[in-house]
Amino acid sequence: MDAPLEAEAFLARHRPRQAGALPMFAAVTAELVKHVGAEQLRSLFYLAGSRIAEENPLQGVDRIGDLERAARSLLARHDWGWLRIDQHEDSVDFVHGDAPLESWFGEDSAAWAPALFEGLYSTWVRQLGAEERLQLRQVGNTDSRSRELRFRLMHENHF
Repeated sequence: MDAPLEAEAFLARHRPRQAGALPMFAAVTAELVKHVGAEQLRSLFYLAGSRIAEENPLQGVDRIGDLERAARSLLARHDWGWLRIDQHEDSVDFVHGDAPLESWFGEDSAAWAPALFEGLYSTWVRQLGAEERLQLRQVGNTDSRSRELRFRLMHENHF
């Protein structure tokens, strides 16, 4: 095989194929829902979000404001929605809007799919040095109008 054909074959194997991803996600999700409970799916998606954070560590981040900017950049690059971080006296809210979870995993995914972003943000917060007793948990479900998810970072005794 000559070099131009090898290069063409390589490019064909590694080209982005997003158009086929949604039907594949839908099929895999339908099978998972049939065979695995919502709590197990939530754990699986949390771990997947954590893995994404580990594979995309936030560089040069040492404050929550820096985390917000860096996270927004990653979210925008992948078209995963947006993030706003609201700081309060005893907690920090991570408001994630326009998450594509319903289009990826179906209308019934609200009970478990947001754990993907919960795992992502939790891992990033740990990378910033947050102690174990600080927990980040989902505190709000998707609002169908605004499509926002709310996660709260606070001491575990306050949940």
